[in-house]
Amino acid sequence: MNDFFDTRVRTDDVADTLTWLQAQYGHVDVQADDASFAEHAIGDGAFSLRHLDWDCRAEVIYEADRFFVATSTPGYAWSIGSDAGEYSVEPGIVQPGQELIGCPQSTRLQLAAFDAARLTETARMIYGDETLTVRFEGTAPVSRRMREYWLATLRWSLTQEPVMSEPLVRAQVYRSLAAATLETFALVGDPRERRASAIEQAAIYASATAWLDDHASLPITIDDAAAAVGASTEGLRRAFAANGQLAPTPEAYLAAARISAAHADLVAADAAVTTVAQVAARWGFTAPGRFAQAYRVAYRVDPQVVLDR
Repeated sequence: MNDFFDTRVRTDDVADTLTWLQAQYGHVDVQADDASFAEHAIGDGAFSLRHLDWDCRAEVIYEADRFFVATSTPGYAWSIGSDAGEYSVEPGIVQPGQELIGCPQSTRLQLAAFDAARLTETARMIYGDETLTVRFEGTAPVSRRMREYWLATLRWSLTQEPVMSEPLVRAQVYRSLAAATLETFALVGDPRERRASAIEQAAIYASATAWLDDHASLPITIDDAAAAVGASTEGLRRAFAANGQLAPTPEAYLAAARISAAHADLVAADAAVTTVAQVAARWGFTAPGRFAQAYRVAYRVDPQVVLDR
């Protein structure tokens, strides 16, 4: 089900601004005779990117129903319980159930919003802990370096907005922002244990991809790959789910490796002595038609055209 949305709202009347803000964010008091507000929201049920332009002075009291990470231009002071800050100084995280008191004044706020269940699912995949509950110890990044890392990830994510209607692009943006958030803000629990688990998953992924590359021409299975790297098949799948930037499953990675190897053979082959069917069979594709279809998806050209060059 595609729940993608890309919405824009702008109000220039004080009454309309107040009505819309209260409907979206709970208690809002606009402290100006003239006010305008604009919001651009893009994303889906798992996460969204939001840009809120406040051309006024206001007070917002908002009880979060998901995780938010916010940054702003100068002019957005906030408090959550005894913690307080300014989003232009450093990004801050708001957690479900927390009450945020915000005081925007002629500023632009940028938010990355995450569904709590989806972020928990992602954290469990990354850290290999099926019991992990996502909860953060505080509101601020763990270090200046990680603050810059999160801001750089956000900047990259914003460049993807024009193509975020594509599910694969959206999934990549979500994965990058979620991972950056989980690393930038301190999770409750033992970070050394989580780090060890994440390193182990990354090691399994690296070993498996190397083994699949080396054995792609053989009639291997994913079970074979798991056994070769000392993991269970389910453990191998978790490692790919957590680390698979090129392919989210070992099956998809093996298929891509075979297509890539077949492409290299087609480029190097002599059309007078080699056929597309021979190259396809060499890399495990017993049906030439299916090979040609997969090749066209990967390279946007028919394999015969490449062979004949």
